[in-house]
Amino acid sequence: MRTLYLIFLGITLIAGCTKDKPSADVPAEPDYEIINIYPHNTSYFTQGFEFAGDTLVEGTGHYGNSKLIKYNISDSQNYGEISLSSGYFGEGITVLEGKIYQLTWQENTCFVYDYTDMNKLNEFSYTGEGWGICNDGENLIMSDGSSSLYFRDPSDFSILRTISVKDSNNIAYSLLNELEFAEGRIFANVWQAEYIVEIDPLTGIVTDKYYLTDLMSQEEYSASDVMNGIAYKNGHFFVTGKYWPKIFELELKNK
Repeated sequence: MRTLYLIFLGITLIAGCTKDKPSADVPAEPDYEIINIYPHNTSYFTQGFEFAGDTLVEGTGHYGNSKLIKYNISDSQNYGEISLSSGYFGEGITVLEGKIYQLTWQENTCFVYDYTDMNKLNEFSYTGEGWGICNDGENLIMSDGSSSLYFRDPSDFSILRTISVKDSNNIAYSLLNELEFAEGRIFANVWQAEYIVEIDPLTGIVTDKYYLTDLMSQEEYSASDVMNGIAYKNGHFFVTGKYWPKIFELELKNK
C-alpha cells in the first residue's frame, strides 16, 4: 500500500496472514491476455483508478503529492487535476452519480467533489484507515486494510452493512487494497501481491483469483512499486501500479 510508511506493519500482517500463499497455486498458463498497453505517468503513486465513461480518474498518494486527475488513457490528455493539502495522504477514489469520492489514509476523511468541475462539495468523517473504494451503482464499498468491506450510504457515509472476505475454506483475505466493481463482483488488489481477487458482494466469498505475474519486467520496473489499480470498461480490466510506466488492458480468462 504505502511502502515507505507501512513496511513494518506489512511484514507483520503478511507473516500472520493465513490465506493461501501465492507460490502454492500460481497457474502454469497466465490468467489473462494483454489486449493493449497505454502510457502511465511514473510520478503517480496510484491509489484509486476508475473509468467514468471514456475518462480515466486516478487518485494518487503520499503527503505533499496526493492528487486527483482526470485524463485520456490513450494520449494522457489532462481533463482536470486538483491537489490535496500536504496534511492528507490520498487513497482510493470512485465516481457515483456525478460525484468523485476520495479517501484519505489516516486522516479519517472522505472528500466529495463535483465530477465536472472538481470543486469540493462535501467531506465525511470515518473511523479507521482508508484504503480502497468502489461502488455498485447505489452504495459505496470501502476497504480499510482488514478482511472487511464496508457498504456505505453515499449521502452521509454511514455504514449500511459489512462483509468479511474469505475463501471457501473460511480463510480470511486481508490487506484488501484498491477496489473495482464489475460484472456483479468486487475485484480487489491485495497489497504486495501479484494477483487480484474476485469477491461475491453478498457473501464476501472469494470466487476467483487472477494471477497477473509477468506484467512487470525487471528492467522497465526497477523504480516501480507494487501493483495497485483496477479499472473496468467494455468487458476489459485496466491494471497498473504505483509509479508504473504502463497501464495494461487485460481480458481475464474464465476458469
